[in-house]
Amino acid sequence: MPAALPQDVFERVIDLITDRETLCSCALTCRQWLPASRYNLFYRTSIAGRTAFDALVSIRSAPHIASALENIHSLQLWEDKERPWLHLFPLIFSPRYLRRTFFLTLGEYIWDTYPLPRSFFLVCTQFDSVTTLKLSDGNFYSFSEFRKVVCAFKRLSRLFVDNVGWRISSRCTQYSSSSPLPHLQLLWFNPARKGAAEPLIEWLLRTPSMGTLSDVQIREEDGNDLPAIQSLANRLGSNLVHFQLSLRFWTRDNRVGLSNNPSLRTLHIRDIDAESGQYLPYLLGQLSPSNLMHLTLYLRIPGLAELETLKALWAEVAGILSRDDFLPLQMVTIWLLKVPPSSVTTIPNLVDEIRNWMPVLDARSVLRVTPWMFLAN
Repeated sequence: MPAALPQDVFERVIDLITDRETLCSCALTCRQWLPASRYNLFYRTSIAGRTAFDALVSIRSAPHIASALENIHSLQLWEDKERPWLHLFPLIFSPRYLRRTFFLTLGEYIWDTYPLPRSFFLVCTQFDSVTTLKLSDGNFYSFSEFRKVVCAFKRLSRLFVDNVGWRISSRCTQYSSSSPLPHLQLLWFNPARKGAAEPLIEWLLRTPSMGTLSDVQIREEDGNDLPAIQSLANRLGSNLVHFQLSLRFWTRDNRVGLSNNPSLRTLHIRDIDAESGQYLPYLLGQLSPSNLMHLTLYLRIPGLAELETLKALWAEVAGILSRDDFLPLQMVTIWLLKVPPSSVTTIPNLVDEIRNWMPVLDARSVLRVTPWMFLAN
């Protein structure tokens, strides 16, 4: 009996389903629904723990499982700290099982306690499909091992590093010139420990990434990282298009300037409060904003005194953003990360007051003043 609806209609509907339990039910409904359901089930796959890993190993060669593994595009692997297994994964699941995996996440590893074997790096070089790597919530024994993992994926262009650290920070003079070097386009780096940004940047400055990197977010953990971040911004020059930085550790003698980055299109400035806000006019005033289209500011206003301080300095900020060279600016977003208690002012009243700080900008650009998710006072 012919189907009531064309196959592509079924596939479009199934593509809209995000709930895995529903997708499993769809896969069991009929033969027509199985291919699209299986594709979406395996498109994003997460393996958490040794038990799940061992179960997958036992069935990986079954024809229907092997074909399903080829559908994996985003793969998340989370270490089991009681029974570590993450170092075994590339040895058992060769690239022939994961031909389409472009986004790989490695998380919660303890490679500071159990250093990676040399075979791990060698096998990872065969995963040519991986272009995006996320390293999350783990530790390496040394920065050298971190570097080897990054370099092992030869086609890597996007690197996310979140809450990651290492015991030993090697210096650049120890790096082998024969090692493969990355051509990164995006780097988001949120270290777990102080002093982690400096060796990373020092190494990056010696890689081909200086000719390809355009999107950078580095969350420094102390003021000692600021000179390295300045060096990175200077070297990237007009290649830098998207940038995020923090004012948290700025001083008059230790801060970052972006006058050498005229191609900036989006700029995120974090950790603006009554103390650090004094450096905001400096940062904005020396920009070359001919290409700047989106500016995002993250404000912390815990009390009335801080509100009055920010209001006073915002006259200078509004004056800078109202200049003719900022005409390309299409949107300004202000996120409120912390607000005064409700006994001082309500969030809606605070939003209206901040909008009134910038009447000229509000008239010529899209101005959004928004409390951070689930924020209440």
